[in-house]
Amino acid sequence: MERRRPALSGAAKTAKIITAKKQIPSDDTGFSLDSGILSLAFTRCDKCLRLTGLTRVDGCAWLGGAGGDLWRLELISPNGRKIEIGSETAMATDVGAGLSRLEVRWSFRIDGRSGSVEMTVRLEEGASLSYWSLEASPPEGWNVMRADFPMIGNVRLQENLKLAAPNGWGLEYTVGPGTDYDAVYPSCQAVMQFMALYNGKEGLYIGAHDPAAHHKRLQARAGPDGASVAFVYYAALPKEPGRFTVPFETAIGVFTGGYYAAAQVYRAFTFTAPWGKAGPVSGRPIPRWVKETDLWLRPDGNAEDNVEITKRALKYFGVRTSCHWYRWHRIPYDTLYPEYFPPLPGFREGIASLQEEGTHVMPYINGRLCDPNSTTWNDEGANRWAAKQANGDPYTEVYGSKVPLNVMCPYTDEWQAKVRGLVDRLIRECGVDGVYIDQIAAAHPVRCFDPDHGHAMGGGTFWVQGYRKMLEGIRALLPEGKMITTEENAECWIDQFDALLIVNTHTDHPPIPLFPAVYSGRTISFGFMYLPDDDLARSLPFRVKMARAFLWGAQPGWIQPFRIMAPEAAEEAGFLRDLARCRRFGHDFLVYGRFLGLLETRGAFARLQGIATGSFGGEYAIDVPAVMASAWLSETGDLGVALCNLSDEARVVEVDLPFGKADIDPSGDLLCRVYRSEGPFGAPVAAAPVQKVRLEPRSAAILAVGPKRQ
Repeated sequence: MERRRPALSGAAKTAKIITAKKQIPSDDTGFSLDSGILSLAFTRCDKCLRLTGLTRVDGCAWLGGAGGDLWRLELISPNGRKIEIGSETAMATDVGAGLSRLEVRWSFRIDGRSGSVEMTVRLEEGASLSYWSLEASPPEGWNVMRADFPMIGNVRLQENLKLAAPNGWGLEYTVGPGTDYDAVYPSCQAVMQFMALYNGKEGLYIGAHDPAAHHKRLQARAGPDGASVAFVYYAALPKEPGRFTVPFETAIGVFTGGYYAAAQVYRAFTFTAPWGKAGPVSGRPIPRWVKETDLWLRPDGNAEDNVEITKRALKYFGVRTSCHWYRWHRIPYDTLYPEYFPPLPGFREGIASLQEEGTHVMPYINGRLCDPNSTTWNDEGANRWAAKQANGDPYTEVYGSKVPLNVMCPYTDEWQAKVRGLVDRLIRECGVDGVYIDQIAAAHPVRCFDPDHGHAMGGGTFWVQGYRKMLEGIRALLPEGKMITTEENAECWIDQFDALLIVNTHTDHPPIPLFPAVYSGRTISFGFMYLPDDDLARSLPFRVKMARAFLWGAQPGWIQPFRIMAPEAAEEAGFLRDLARCRRFGHDFLVYGRFLGLLETRGAFARLQGIATGSFGGEYAIDVPAVMASAWLSETGDLGVALCNLSDEARVVEVDLPFGKADIDPSGDLLCRVYRSEGPFGAPVAAAPVQKVRLEPRSAAILAVGPKRQ
């Protein structure tokens, strides 16, 4: 990406104006950029320069108050001393403004040595987004370890202000004092690189348009005086100190609408990233059985306790079902990794027995952790492959097993070979259809400072690139018809996995389909959220999760066969069966199509309300319509509407068909076909702008709207 350095005098303290075709009003204290859609205002106060205006022309003024740092750097000296410097403590010595560009230089001193920071903001005519970049020249011998940029610290609180955060499927925060979203990318808590604030009519977008997926944090907070948003970049330390550049631009701008509109801004960027270039699911070399799966079961433990109950479930549900098998190994869960072999007695035979029933089996392994008590650690010297803190110690994490486990550096050839060997062995020796590699897209990266690993120390892209190399090696050895998946949906590996398990989304804020709004039709997902022990007994939490999985395009289920086949879960099993069977007829939309957003339904029915156990403790409230719906666009241009009745009563609902979003001319000769769990229902009817549908209790339907076909 082309980057231009400001050609400004380091001694000047008054504004220097860059020549432009049309002069932008500016003086010694005020500078502005205006595209006709977005207006940015900067104010100089003593030695500081602050962002004081961010406005949609004829729309919302997003900022209020004085603000604060636009950037902050953490510097480290050759002897390990660390110091922070920010735009409020450095001196803004030069400011240049032109028609579509603002360039600012700050200077600072540490121990008598000079350093400088240069920020560029560009805003083209007619654009709704501005693009921000940052470079720095640290004092001699110093390096940049971390760059907080850009920082917008004076977002005005307003009525009905929401935040869309890319946690898992997506979360919607109500913004007010105490709001705190702080997540490391790439991980399940920050699966994409953008956030959005919106008020019901228009919104503020901030996104790191970074096709290399550098290690960073996303932050959004609010106090009594306003809200703030920021990105924090963890730099890779160069071998020799020198000039530093934040290696990507951040887009800041405005949009009309809510989270879905913001997702479309980010979606356009993703096609420029390596993971976004893999193409649609329909054209990717994903095994056909993965694409056609409509239900996931989760055997857990030895074959003796799982095979027969799983066979009963396969017969009951009667759809293409896949199995995700946990605890198939003799070692306890989250203990002695990666010594998974030998498997429990009967595992190989159990797999073969289930495959005879037409299902496919995918066991669990972890691709990130190594137990320091394992043979791999002690006999093979895996300490050399572990990610190291600055003091040389490995990073240690503890999970439910209470066993300390060390985080491995994915950049090392040895760890890549270890995981690759596990996948190969499971396929060759056990005959599995695929392997689930836990934590890769879920757990956050760590900063590795081991000089022997061959990557730039600290941050940057080594974490992403290491796993990409590991996964490319695994894919190269996969026989035809075999697959790999992982935990969660960090975007930067979606082209390397055949499907993604998405279950870690928190329940302390309402979920929103942010991820499908960006990546539908380009990746396959299964599961929805964790299913606490009382979800089936309470019923409503289970129904809501399965309904959302269906409506948001995921393959539903991901539940232990013994739980869903228990006599007391008969109604919930029936509901899940109806969803899975209906889904068979909606693949053109829910698997291969593009998600167009959620739809409101109308009818004489109340909302469903209840309390549920949170995924990670506590409780949360449920308040949903009895009938929920979503809209989809097939690759052939047909419009699909998925509907789900969660209630125990039949419902007649009306839904407005979103012809505009689908770019369909409603005056054309269109037919609406209705599909239920057993297939087409009734004869096709003329498609009307408002479609009326009857839904039986605890059931689903799919409306397919398109031209008459021979």
